[in-house]
Amino acid sequence: MKALSIVILSLSLLACSSGESPSQQWEMAKQGVYSACLSQDGSHILVGSVHHGGSYWQVSPPERLYDWNHKADTQTGILSCAISENQKFAATAEHRKIVLWNAQTGEAFWLWEAPSNIQDMALGNSGRWALLGLDSYEAVLFDIQNGGVKFRLPHEGIVQTVSMSSDLQWAMTGGDDSLVKYWNLSTGKVISSWELRNQIKVVAISANGRYGFAASHRDDSIIWDLTSGKELGRLPQDNGYFQSAQFNAGGTELLTGSSSGQVVLWKMAGMEKAKVWQLAPRTGWVNKKTQVLDVVFAPTGYRAVGANGLTYQLD
Repeated sequence: MKALSIVILSLSLLACSSGESPSQQWEMAKQGVYSACLSQDGSHILVGSVHHGGSYWQVSPPERLYDWNHKADTQTGILSCAISENQKFAATAEHRKIVLWNAQTGEAFWLWEAPSNIQDMALGNSGRWALLGLDSYEAVLFDIQNGGVKFRLPHEGIVQTVSMSSDLQWAMTGGDDSLVKYWNLSTGKVISSWELRNQIKVVAISANGRYGFAASHRDDSIIWDLTSGKELGRLPQDNGYFQSAQFNAGGTELLTGSSSGQVVLWKMAGMEKAKVWQLAPRTGWVNKKTQVLDVVFAPTGYRAVGANGLTYQLD
């Protein structure tokens, strides 16, 4: 028993040393999710549950507002989702099918079929334009209200991650081709392109389109000044790989979430860690890590959502 106690104590100390614990957590899905996205302020969340289909929630106190599925009386496996920054619209995707929702009434506007299977998406505040990352080796600016593609943004591999500026003028895309591309969405032309050393897992662009971040699978994680194309710095990732990221409104801070369950607040000045949290799994006996699917700057503190279906408050 003494030896067992020492092992358990060591594991506890190791867990504590990897970051602070969340101050609160809320359950939005019983046994994990396919996808999850938080609203800009973290007050609402859209989840694609493994066993219960799609749903839209108020986070605190937790309240399930709408059930969102693509067919009546059928639970849809929502594989990708997005919420507009103004929280008026949301979108859900199941392979090629994409639905635009009124996030204030819960009603569906339109259902469309994208050119190919959707891997990731971002949604504009007008509810008209969605930037889709596709498995057909391209991203597209898709008219989600009228149907049809405005621009095709080509890659040389599956596009796994996309991000748009608040004014829909600029975008970043990243793919299995190890390429990160910075686009002008007014013209559909690429401005800059960088090749990292592995598949791109996440890109993020600041609200004003000035800064960009991209991380590859267990390798390069870089921040650029997009106005000049200059690399500003590289972030170390010692455990797992970066999976989600968001800049704050002023572009002075970056929040990242990783496959190891770690959330880090970075100061752009000096590229230094200002705070580190470790998300707790549902049970340590099954899995000691939970993937961080989304992170946001909340009015008070920060919020993150794990693949285990839990949303966390970080102070």
